Amino acid sequence: MLVLIDKEFFKYSNLIEKILPKKYFKKSFFVGTELTTSEIKSADAILCRSVTKLNQEFLKDSQISVIASATSGTDHISDDLINSKNFQTFFSSGANAWSVVHYVMAVIETLIAEELFSSQKSVGIIGYGNIGKRLGKTLSAFNISWHANDPFLEDENLVDLETIFNCDLITIHTPFTRVGEDPTFQLINKNNIKSLTNKIIINTSRGGIVDEKVLLQSESILYISDVWENEPKVNESVLKHAYISTPHIAGHSLDGKRGSLIDACKFIRTAKFLDKIEHSYSALEASKIITFDTFVNNFHAHDFPLGMFTSEFPINEISDEFKQACGKNFLQLRSSHPQRRDFINFNFNDFFNRDESMDKFLNNLVRLRG
Repeated sequence: MLVLIDKEFFKYSNLIEKILPKKYFKKSFFVGTELTTSEIKSADAILCRSVTKLNQEFLKDSQISVIASATSGTDHISDDLINSKNFQTFFSSGANAWSVVHYVMAVIETLIAEELFSSQKSVGIIGYGNIGKRLGKTLSAFNISWHANDPFLEDENLVDLETIFNCDLITIHTPFTRVGEDPTFQLINKNNIKSLTNKIIINTSRGGIVDEKVLLQSESILYISDVWENEPKVNESVLKHAYISTPHIAGHSLDGKRGSLIDACKFIRTAKFLDKIEHSYSALEASKIITFDTFVNNFHAHDFPLGMFTSEFPINEISDEFKQACGKNFLQLRSSHPQRRDFINFNFNDFFNRDESMDKFLNNLVRLRG
């Protein structure tokens, strides 16, 4: 079986080899944005990212039958491929969920440090899937009140959008859809933008979910965005309008990328062998990220351990670099994003039994792992 693999995954060749050994899987690497019809002719499977757009017309002269995308989004693969009986398609939904949660918490930490938010304020979560559920549990561990909305789920604890818009901070975690009963295209638009006056909006889903033209007309919204319309060509006005701007790297932690890649490779392997293979992650000592004294002092002073998220993920530095280049370094910043770890894999063993008031909080963090 010949597998086409996005060249951005070449750095993980050893990991890929463990799941897709060369004895059974030949491999060829391609540039994600420049895949050609000649490259796909003899391939049987493709391992791609969201930058590679695929449809039946493009694949009509190839023998590809397995498509594994190491991303949670699906809008780069056409519906005719997803729904076709001739193709097996896979998306790494949930594999980088904790990475996105880390991003949101890094934003919240930054806003608290700059006195633009506090743990006494509320968070509204739009989309209660893999990310939304994990984020809700994390916010509870930090004693931050929250509500969630998801029209596709039946849950008595979910609320309507009006309630979400009444929260102090709204964070978006939905797929991008244009059709159906509840499309998310321009979910934030001219009809509801006034309801968000003086609110904070975090968008880590897709650029088109927020109407950027309408957003530019509202000076009272504090907008934080990791995603943009027409990526990688970012609207410079929107980029500079946003309080924090990042180049679609919310899910790009080492844990998130490895998890997404492993799941996608396992899908390709299963398509050939119908077997399973397990992989685990090593923990990272929390003390390598933040000292205990800093951790506990900030927690008591701000009701939040400042530095816990941003020490591993300096989000303001990334935003400044992105803005200074006017977004022209979008792809370069994505590919060179540091190998940060997710907080869910921090080991807090050295922090226990040193401050009685902290132990309950630390136990809540550990329980997030399930």
